[in-house]
Amino acid sequence: MINYRLLFLVVLLIIGCAVVGKTRLALDTDLARSLPAGERVIADALEIFNHHPIHDQIAVDLAINADDQETLVEGGVFLEQKMQESGLFAQVGTNAMGELIPRLAMHAARNLPLLFSREELAAIAPQLEPERIKERLRKLHEDLGSLEGVGQAEFIGLDPLGLKDLILAKMALLAPSLNAQFYKGHLLSGDGRHLLVTARPLAAGSNTASALAIADFFERTAPELVQHFAAKGVQVSLTPVGAYRAALDNERMIRHDVQFALLLSTAGIALLLFLSFSRPLLGLMSLLPSFAGTAAALLVYSLFNSSISIMVLGFGGALISITVDYGIAYLLFLDRPHESSGKEAAHEVGVVGIMAMVTTIAAFLVLCGSGFPIFTELGLFSAMGVLFSFLFVHTIFPKIFPVMPAGKKHTLPLQRFVNLLYTTGWRGAMGAVLLAATLIFFARPQVHISLNSMNTVSRATEAADALFTEVWGKIGDRIFVMHKEETIAEIQQGNDLALARIEKDVQQDILSAAFVPSMLFPGQERGAQNVAAWQEFWDSRRVEQVKTALAGAGEELGFTPDAFAPFLSLLAPELALQPQAQAQEIPHDFYGLLGISENTRESGLIQFITVAPGKNYDGPAFLARYGKESKIFDSAFFTKRLADLLFSTFTSMLVIIALSVAALLFLVSLSLPLTALTLLPSGFAYICTLGTMNLLGRPLDIPALMLLSIAILGMGIDYAIFCVRAHQRYRDISHPSYARVRSSIFLSAASTMIGFGVLCFAEHSLLQSIGIASLLGIGYSLLGSFLLLPPLLTRYFAEKSGKEPCLAKDLPQCLRRRFRTVEAYPRMFARCKLRLDPLFHDLPRMLATKKEIKTIVDIGCGYGVPACWCLESFKDARIAAIEPDPERVRIAAIALGERGTVTQGWAPEMPPLPGAPADVVLLLDMLHYVDEVTAVELFRRSFQLLTDGGLLVARCTIRPAGKPSWSWRLEESRIRLSGHEAWYRSPEKLAGLLAEAGFTVLVQEITANPELAWLVGQAKKGAAHAAQPL
Repeated sequence: MINYRLLFLVVLLIIGCAVVGKTRLALDTDLARSLPAGERVIADALEIFNHHPIHDQIAVDLAINADDQETLVEGGVFLEQKMQESGLFAQVGTNAMGELIPRLAMHAARNLPLLFSREELAAIAPQLEPERIKERLRKLHEDLGSLEGVGQAEFIGLDPLGLKDLILAKMALLAPSLNAQFYKGHLLSGDGRHLLVTARPLAAGSNTASALAIADFFERTAPELVQHFAAKGVQVSLTPVGAYRAALDNERMIRHDVQFALLLSTAGIALLLFLSFSRPLLGLMSLLPSFAGTAAALLVYSLFNSSISIMVLGFGGALISITVDYGIAYLLFLDRPHESSGKEAAHEVGVVGIMAMVTTIAAFLVLCGSGFPIFTELGLFSAMGVLFSFLFVHTIFPKIFPVMPAGKKHTLPLQRFVNLLYTTGWRGAMGAVLLAATLIFFARPQVHISLNSMNTVSRATEAADALFTEVWGKIGDRIFVMHKEETIAEIQQGNDLALARIEKDVQQDILSAAFVPSMLFPGQERGAQNVAAWQEFWDSRRVEQVKTALAGAGEELGFTPDAFAPFLSLLAPELALQPQAQAQEIPHDFYGLLGISENTRESGLIQFITVAPGKNYDGPAFLARYGKESKIFDSAFFTKRLADLLFSTFTSMLVIIALSVAALLFLVSLSLPLTALTLLPSGFAYICTLGTMNLLGRPLDIPALMLLSIAILGMGIDYAIFCVRAHQRYRDISHPSYARVRSSIFLSAASTMIGFGVLCFAEHSLLQSIGIASLLGIGYSLLGSFLLLPPLLTRYFAEKSGKEPCLAKDLPQCLRRRFRTVEAYPRMFARCKLRLDPLFHDLPRMLATKKEIKTIVDIGCGYGVPACWCLESFKDARIAAIEPDPERVRIAAIALGERGTVTQGWAPEMPPLPGAPADVVLLLDMLHYVDEVTAVELFRRSFQLLTDGGLLVARCTIRPAGKPSWSWRLEESRIRLSGHEAWYRSPEKLAGLLAEAGFTVLVQEITANPELAWLVGQAKKGAAHAAQPL
């Protein structure tokens, strides 16, 4: 019977939660923010990414099929005009750079004394030889007669030796490309067939709306450009590159993958469920808790967060497959050949599966401590989804399915396959061991960390990047140093300090090249030092030598006598009083060219210094020297440090999850052997997964490292937990409920493998990696649980079942032995009762009058601890017991073994006896549960059941005269909370009822605990009259 009205309401609520949650959350597609900002190297890199103009810069390669620089420049002008008109870009073109470089060169020529350190001046001494000067002037004279010499006259007068070029050459590191030339204010490639146009968009490169508009702009502009030059017969191609393409590709791919995964995984799981139930439509309802859990998690997550990574939503399809096992297990217990109730099904699932739910949630929550924001989101979102799905199964499902009529009795083909796989015995276990023994030689973790694995781009974007790298070179080997200051003077002072360090590193070949703005605009202190070094270097002998060389070579080449006067004035002794000897602030116009930008997020300025590593470069040492005052980004060291961090995080997470899961398992089972058996399939899965990935040639990347432990120790271990708990509960592999548990395990694993298997076909490498690693982890976890555990569990429980007689002389030890394979709570209950309850001290005295005891009846036996004491005390005795609680019936039956039978029922019902009447009837701590009428009937039936001379032994709870103890109050509260009522009677009252039933009361006493009393009555059936009262 299905409550369709409630079902319809629940479906509406699920849809509403999903819609509201999705509406409240913005999709975050910037995967760079998924890196852990707490690590110094990564935090520096992220900050540089956020501030450096090149991060969001767009570069456009304009290529033609002819050696025509004029046409190429015309195309560049056309494109820049279109880009400016589009309104999408804050800055377009390199014209500003082309205009600023001549001005910067003029500044350098006029301020040479400020620009050279003592070491640099020593390096230029060979250029001052007369022959070198003559050769230099001859080259300048030749250039004056060509186009290259236009506008060079002033430079020749200021710097005939070309000293400024030594400084300007270091600016090559600032160029967008190392393989370029300037022509009419535009940057051309070395072969003259490509022109580079750079631009800075108004919005960040990760803004997908802006990225889409930019992509549309270039798609419209490319045909216009082709048409513009078609009349000249010139073929033009346009190739834009930049962060916007990666952002666009990532969002498109992930959206496609998310939709594909959700659709295909849901369809695959639905088909699986449809074929796995005798009532197929009922099986499809297994998806309801998964959808409910995912929708509720989305809603709750939106209450505390404004955005969610699109990658986490991509995991949503897999999450549905992870949590579907709760619905599967519930409906399998509901879909029986006989009528079933929803509460019973929920109880069976809860008893077996609550530990699996706890370990899964714990494993996902461990992700929150990974330091990676994206995995923190994923761990929290998934943990909530699992929890809400589990709660839905145990609260809402029993109301939707209160009672289910009997289903078909035939066994489905899938059930037969599962049974066959689970019963392979030792052959299957040896096969699994052989597989693990083979793969262990390949199970070496191969870690490969690349930022490219965080972003997947289309083939078109890959081709564009390859073309750009081929034409303009690669700038990935550069190292960026960033520091912030409030004023330009402080920036220049910081640059001076950095330059002093960099010069030493260049001398030691730690750095091969560098450009620091202090090379052109030194601060006050460095400027003064340079001027002093300049004056010291240009002594009278050297000045006279250069003057003579310039005059002789100049006269020979036709230069006027005063042609080099501006330069010679810089060599005058009174230089310190001239403006050229005074440090200057960097003009605002040069900020962008020299790597200085406004700090838009805070106040002040930001300086970016570019250096290139040398032969002796060491990333950690460089960070230690420069990192105190600056932020550093070194792509090679960044990647290595990220790899080390990920492997360390993976190892830490593996240890933490393994220890946490092992501790949880031990706390629940309180059994080292069962804990080890539960963890065994996870060890098998780790070996096989790592070995298989190695054979497939797939190293562990970022998502594989993060999620492998979750897949195996968070989800895969659930299958082992279900197997161990089911074997502990049902003992017999052929038990119908045991068959349903392993069917639910197989269906759960199959559905999860479908969810992750779909991700294996994702376009995005991150989702694909998640799919492959998790698919292998889940698959091997299932294989290990089904092949390794059944024979081992059968042997363990057979050896520990207690069927063989106890040879120990210690009676408590023999009693504990009977409970050693049951669950932790009844086992600990038995231990505590044996140690703390005086019952076992008093019971021998109560039974002393009965010399031979063969048959014992225990009414309300509980977990059977007193009954087991009787079996150990009377070796030939057998016990028939009755108990209303089905869980206690099951435990007592296991503890009593073959010498006892336990029936579920309520007093005054009596358990069936095999033949002879009973020698003893035990009524221990249960009379306060029955009313007067029931008690009278219970005594009457007990008298009828007993043999002549048989004993009724009762211990009853009485109302204390004074203040009740905490245990009495606890028992009273427990009874009331369960919806029942307690009936407390005095020992005298109970003795009277015994006498009325025909018993002779032998014992009536209050124990050392004033809240308990003993009563012993003897059934003397041969007597002519009832026993006289005491």
